[in-house]
Amino acid sequence: MKTAFLLLMISAFAFAAKGTDEKAVRAAVTKFVDAAHAGDEATLNSLLGDGLIYAHSNAKIETKAQCVAALVKSKPHFEMKPHSTVQMYGTSAVVHGELVAHGMTDGKATTTALDYVMVWVKAGNGWKMVARHTAKLPVT
Repeated sequence: MKTAFLLLMISAFAFAAKGTDEKAVRAAVTKFVDAAHAGDEATLNSLLGDGLIYAHSNAKIETKAQCVAALVKSKPHFEMKPHSTVQMYGTSAVVHGELVAHGMTDGKATTTALDYVMVWVKAGNGWKMVARHTAKLPVT
């Protein structure tokens, strides 16, 4: 009886921790989106892992430094679609969803619908994005 109770308590604690981590990852994604739109270099640097792989839908790959510089310069607005998913894997999380990116290219406003995958890892008390990949969605 004591063993069953102990297992139940451990499972409940693990489930609660998973929910807390998922909320923290979702908050980090929101913070990233807001920092990108504001061109907030310090916040972007704090949210992105040093070994970041940032893959764009046009196959361009950026390092952390290149990514931060581009986001600070362009200040894109990412309109995140509801119902993104967060899959927790211990101290890692995979976030998947859709967004519409509003930005400027060669002085012209652009709007691009994208599917995205982000990988976040727990680092100390926070979360850092270590990979991001987007693919263009068909125009409907």
